Amino acid sequence: MMAPESVLVLLAVCLPLLYPVMALPGCGVKAMRYTLPLLPLPALLLALGTEPGWQLELPWLLNGGLWGIDELRRLFLLLTAVLWTVAGIYAVGYVKAHHFRRFCVCWGLTLAGNLGLTVAVDIASFYSFFALMTFAGYGLIVHEGTGEAVRAGRVYLMMAVLGEMAILAGLLLASAAADSQMLEDLPAAIVDSPQRDLMIALLVAGFGVKAGLPLLHFWLPLAHPVAPTPASAVLSGAMIKAGLLGWLVTLPFGEAALPGWGALMIVAGAIGSLGAAVMGVCQRLPKAVLAYSSISQMGLIVLMVGAALATPERAPVLVSVIALYVLHHGMAKGSLFLSAGVSLPSEPMRRAVVWLLIALPGLSLAGLPFTSGALAKLAMKEGLAQDKLDFALAVYLSPLMTAGAVATLLLVLRYLWTLTHTLETGRNPPILAAGWLAAIGMSLVAFWWMPWDAEDLVKSPVWLPAPYQVWALVWPMLIAIALTALTILVRRSVKQR
Repeated sequence: MMAPESVLVLLAVCLPLLYPVMALPGCGVKAMRYTLPLLPLPALLLALGTEPGWQLELPWLLNGGLWGIDELRRLFLLLTAVLWTVAGIYAVGYVKAHHFRRFCVCWGLTLAGNLGLTVAVDIASFYSFFALMTFAGYGLIVHEGTGEAVRAGRVYLMMAVLGEMAILAGLLLASAAADSQMLEDLPAAIVDSPQRDLMIALLVAGFGVKAGLPLLHFWLPLAHPVAPTPASAVLSGAMIKAGLLGWLVTLPFGEAALPGWGALMIVAGAIGSLGAAVMGVCQRLPKAVLAYSSISQMGLIVLMVGAALATPERAPVLVSVIALYVLHHGMAKGSLFLSAGVSLPSEPMRRAVVWLLIALPGLSLAGLPFTSGALAKLAMKEGLAQDKLDFALAVYLSPLMTAGAVATLLLVLRYLWTLTHTLETGRNPPILAAGWLAAIGMSLVAFWWMPWDAEDLVKSPVWLPAPYQVWALVWPMLIAIALTALTILVRRSVKQR
């Protein structure tokens, strides 16, 4: 008899994988509509109820599959399952009936790939599910069928093919060097290989396409504005994190000091964090602003990736902080994307409440005290403290984090401003509102699922940070508010002339 965990992991992957069968003629759209939000449920139960260290051998799968849960995968699985669940509830009220069948096909396949790569321990399963997620995601981007959607899909597909080629080449080289088909054997083999730099370059570039690394990010600002809103939420909140997970399970963190690669990633993170913010505040479409915000936030995470590569003794701590930041950012950003599709009530008091609910995840993203964002920001500051890192660029990390915090709130404020010009007044379908409210609720309580070692980094309880920590969070936000107010005054004075 199979263990409950084995049943759940098979259901988690197979249910969304087989879900497109319901799109065949003869199956009712109504049945598809109300089963859509249930697809991630087994994965959610698996993430909540399975202890790290559990594994399932599948000797009949490819060259012998191995799926499992560890601390890192558990947190990524939790984020993925929760976000796809709330976005699925939202999608039931958002997607029109005459497009629903094709939407469900791509949704199910993309979800299966996203969940499968998260639990995959062997290389063949991981790459197969990663490729499935990548290419099925194309259907979500071009779903509306407009000229802009087709163009965005073309760019996405071109970048995806190049990324998949680099990933496959890097994994094959690393697998040959390790003489193993398990992901856990790759980091040590990469460090000892004479082709170390080639393997790292392929893996950094290949997964960097999905993670929105600078110069590999071009598809993101094109895809988000044209994709259906629930698809944008999972695209930014969960799917781009798959590229980050690819780095975390393949690159040689903690195996050896790689100051050159660390420096390169830190430079890339700085460019992504600040450059994307400059581009984002110039956008007029809400989801385009959020696309650049995602690139900017991933840039902050890439700073930590670079520091972990350069300082192997700090890698375990930094990986925990990265996982914490991923959960926080995924839920907050997913909530912001879903907010772009809601309608505003006409009654002033209810309208104010809706605006408050829209703004809360954004303020959390900016590090508002007593939110999951505050915990993530403080943990990142402690993890990247200069006195704990020993490489040339460590001195620049603190000002880069501060500039990134300012950039984050500037982008949030720009997003809220664009919403004032795009949101319509009306009634939201009840199930759409339920998905949106569930996403906001999850983003506000996400810190309950944070790793304990990451919470210990901030050296004070989440609910009662030290005064100096509160000030460290608040003063970059004040700068961003002052810059926004100054910009508004300058624009008004120019118009008056």
